[in-house]
Amino acid sequence: MDSREHLNFKIDNLTPETLPMARLAQYLAQLSILYGNDDSVHFEKLRKGSAIVQVRVENPAFPKVSQRLQSVRAGEPEPEIQKAFRTIDRLLKADNAVGTITGSGKAKLLVFPGREVPNIDPITVYQHTTIDGVVIRIGGRDETIPVAIQDREGTVINCEIRGRVQAKQLSHHFLAETLRVSGNGKWSRTQSGAWLLESLVIQSFEVLDDADLGDVVAALRGVENNGWADVEDPLGAWKKLRGVDDNL
Repeated sequence: MDSREHLNFKIDNLTPETLPMARLAQYLAQLSILYGNDDSVHFEKLRKGSAIVQVRVENPAFPKVSQRLQSVRAGEPEPEIQKAFRTIDRLLKADNAVGTITGSGKAKLLVFPGREVPNIDPITVYQHTTIDGVVIRIGGRDETIPVAIQDREGTVINCEIRGRVQAKQLSHHFLAETLRVSGNGKWSRTQSGAWLLESLVIQSFEVLDDADLGDVVAALRGVENNGWADVEDPLGAWKKLRGVDDNL
């Protein structure tokens, strides 16, 4: 039994003769991130016809690779997978192409719309923005100090904070507590129509309480004469007040 599966990434309007090597390298780099499982995915060849990048996947790893592709189709990919998909799609759009990934059985596992996505005029807006995350980088010698915040979804946001005193206060939380950071955010609308937070000028921050919600509610019920001790389902009541969906 063949212990290998094949994945074929097709670029519909390019051929091996018209696909520049530098562009092929860009596609391969992003496909490697998209597929993951580096030790089990091997480039085999660039097939003729349209430009078709064929890779071989060792059988034990194929379900994991397939799951990564399925997560994109389901709209639930991890951040690095989503970023790779969008980068490939931007490359295809620049090449006036549409892309597809098929398996050994010719079924389409993933489609990249590429040129079929309509052009949208870029828009940049500045507005008050609040994010929750952890400081993963801070440093600099000028009055404006660069900062990087990683949010709860794993996205890294480039920020800056002005004034050495405030920067020093922020540095005490480096790789520590989750913070709620507020300031002037720069948002850009991408070609896909999504809004991307490009940067944030930090104006204030506070440490978030990471205590378990059940513990917080229990503590509230322990306070005399606040009414919570008489509520039959305090956790449900809190969610109703906050408009929290139980399915989230």
